[in-house]
Amino acid sequence: MLDNEFSPAMVDHLAAGIMKKYNDQLLSSVQRMLPELNIQEVKSLDDPSRNVLDEKAIVHVIARDKQRNKYGLIIQVGSQQPGENMLEVANGYQEEILLSGLGCPEEEFKATYVVFLCRIDPFGKGKPRYDYFGGKYNKLTHQTSSAPNVIFFNLENDSNGYF
Repeated sequence: MLDNEFSPAMVDHLAAGIMKKYNDQLLSSVQRMLPELNIQEVKSLDDPSRNVLDEKAIVHVIARDKQRNKYGLIIQVGSQQPGENMLEVANGYQEEILLSGLGCPEEEFKATYVVFLCRIDPFGKGKPRYDYFGGKYNKLTHQTSSAPNVIFFNLENDSNGYF
């Protein structure tokens, strides 16, 4: 029914709006995305009434585990464009985290994550989840800086029941 009434972008923004406004929905979503972290508390940093269809559906999140360790997440809900380089988009979100886009310095977090909830398999390999970990190498300084963990969930065929 929704597929006939709403565009995919509208569905993405509805899902992001629910996560922004209702912490119980956001908590259960983050717990399913990152079960290994034992997340107990989450808070969206976004205005739940601000959803602009011309922008990507994004949720900025601060999460805490049972030991009160702090995690920063940027979650993009769907909206990948044909031919879009998702790793470049992830690098843009990394820069946002480094520039305190989550409201505090990156050093305050035990770890940071960029999560993509993709309607279409972003890499075409049929996997339900793609994980990228490690640092970002700067060719000019020859230094590797810390980088967020990047996770892509392929919701096109969610046979593992992530969502």
